[in-house]
Amino acid sequence: MYIAIINLHGLVRKEDIEMGRDADTGGQTRYVVDLVKELSKREDVEVDLFTRLIKDVRYDAGYSKSIEKLGEHARIVRLNCGGTKYLRKELLWPYLDEYVDNLISFFRTQKKGPDIIHAHYADAGYVATEVETYFQTPLVFTGHSLGRNKLEYLRSQQVSEEKLDQYYHIHTRIKQEERTMRHANLVITSTHYEKDTLYAPYASREAEKMKVIPPGLDLETFFPYYHYEIQDPSITEEMKHAQYTMVRELQRFLTNMDKPFILALCRPDARKNIDLLIEIYGKSKDLQAIANLVIVAGIRDDISSMEEGERQVLTDMLLLMDRYDLYGKMAIPKHHNPGRDVPEIYRLAAMKRGVFVSTAALENFGLTFIEASAVGLPFIGTDKGGVKDIFENCESGVLVDIADHQAIGDTIYELLTDTQKWQQLSHNGVERIRQVYNWETHVDTYLEQLGTIKTMKQDLPALAKRMANIEHLVVCDIDNTLTGDMQAARKLADVLKTNQAHLGFAIATGRSLDSAHEILSQYPFPHPDILITAVGSEVHYGTDDVPDKGWSNYIRRRWKREAIKQALHDIPALVLQTEEGTQRTYKISYTITDPANIQTIMEQVKQALGNHTGMHHLILSHDTYLDILPYRAGKGDAIQYLAWKWGLEVGNIVTCGDSGNDRDMFAKPFKSVIVANHEPALDALKRTKNRFFATKPASEGVLEGLIHFKAVKP
Repeated sequence: MYIAIINLHGLVRKEDIEMGRDADTGGQTRYVVDLVKELSKREDVEVDLFTRLIKDVRYDAGYSKSIEKLGEHARIVRLNCGGTKYLRKELLWPYLDEYVDNLISFFRTQKKGPDIIHAHYADAGYVATEVETYFQTPLVFTGHSLGRNKLEYLRSQQVSEEKLDQYYHIHTRIKQEERTMRHANLVITSTHYEKDTLYAPYASREAEKMKVIPPGLDLETFFPYYHYEIQDPSITEEMKHAQYTMVRELQRFLTNMDKPFILALCRPDARKNIDLLIEIYGKSKDLQAIANLVIVAGIRDDISSMEEGERQVLTDMLLLMDRYDLYGKMAIPKHHNPGRDVPEIYRLAAMKRGVFVSTAALENFGLTFIEASAVGLPFIGTDKGGVKDIFENCESGVLVDIADHQAIGDTIYELLTDTQKWQQLSHNGVERIRQVYNWETHVDTYLEQLGTIKTMKQDLPALAKRMANIEHLVVCDIDNTLTGDMQAARKLADVLKTNQAHLGFAIATGRSLDSAHEILSQYPFPHPDILITAVGSEVHYGTDDVPDKGWSNYIRRRWKREAIKQALHDIPALVLQTEEGTQRTYKISYTITDPANIQTIMEQVKQALGNHTGMHHLILSHDTYLDILPYRAGKGDAIQYLAWKWGLEVGNIVTCGDSGNDRDMFAKPFKSVIVANHEPALDALKRTKNRFFATKPASEGVLEGLIHFKAVKP
């Protein structure tokens, strides 16, 4: 089973995951890496974890490696998406179609498509849903967090509708979550709360598709605190050094290191309610007398340079520290190594008989709760959300109503002073986490579920499989190339159908998609595998006319449609075409009313467009029709793009046409057929390599050319 796992955002690498470095590098990142590591141990599984390629001086060079081995049968594969600078997840949406193309190209280069696609979060859900369109591969979705839930929270914080769209792109996210769930064959959640509550508002939710599979934990890393006390030989010098380093870091803040720790560990996110914990501690002389407050809230160099939300949270923490005069009692370390130091922070707190506290009002899952429990550190957390599953499974902490501040303070005090209860909760955590939250059990259940959906779509035709089987591709203009002689068209159609197993059939026309279908329906040709329409500005596939969004994304760069129309408005000889379908998103079409003065008119056009209308591509046909496209668009460019995307041998592509708007299809390295009834202007291409001038017109000339280039047998 070849599994493609997609996790686009955050900083993804094999070791030392930079947990908390930013809002995008959290529990989700740890989850996918640990899942893939465990899958890599299975002999019958091959897995690739697809993420973004990042070449950014602010980040480690390891993120720029295209391939990173994760195990015997597993890799991290990094592909471009929106340039190589690191972008927060909300900014990735415009570039996801580019990622789809790069992923398809990767599969074609590997000559292997996935058996299962597993998408993590809404952005990966979009990519996976697009790829599934081509490969007909069963789709698995894990949301981790959901847009409707976040929208409710942001509105409760009086975030403006403008910011919801411009900064968070929240409605785009929700729309894609709905779409992904609609397409998914399996939706995996970590808790029953996620399954029953978080997904409930989604119209696409289908309970029978959903499966709760609690995640695992790296139990070799999160071993119990008392292994230090018994001098466990598996404890390395690196671990000892990490704990020593953390002690030294905390000593910079704390006067009395012997007191127990009230530990909070989370991202500097307003939803984590860190300020509430500081206020509870700051107002309680009893808690200050018996314990230190240690808050590990991400990694920072300079608060003023951080994202707005993180900057505000950290600034509020420092102000509260000052308000309650907690100097010497409260630690807010600036740096830690998330992979190496985090387990030692928990163990250090457990050695001092401390407690882990989260005052977040709601946790969808609560990775930190199982991490703390695994080392033997009891927790206190919200009685709402996914933490209830951890509490019921492990009984390693206490749940409280976060709105009851007195109850939080009393519970912290009780656990710090009741040795027997502390010991029982600590013991439960160490024992039961290993029974419930281990990766081996998780992956056993995971693979069992994948096995039930693996063959769901195998009987459906896959576009990717069809494209992989094409040895030659013939690309034909319609008007006067395929049309004009019904008897010849029938002969060509029979050859196309006979050779369909290895010969792909594509259309490249100036017509719109609907217009192309209308004219083709009058002829016996098979349905094209690919339709390049609107003079190369649109691409569709198969009988369902699946749009190639990657092509649209590729050509839209520097396209200024309205500016072009405005610039040409005052040229009298140009009249916008009004027939239905002629004007397209990436095509502006004019009729030239004075073709006798075509050279003068074209000079006027070029001068009017000047330097203020972006880059564009002018296509003139019959000295009468002018099409303006994005500079990257055109029939020939579209064919080049398809060859790259699907791994087609460009030397095995045969292009066929008759007019000036076919000219860019006749460029190297394609083999080209120019039918006998061509425009005289194309005669200039005679005696050039790879261009065959047929002696017969229309379809008969196309067939003559296919035989000449040995794409079909005589």
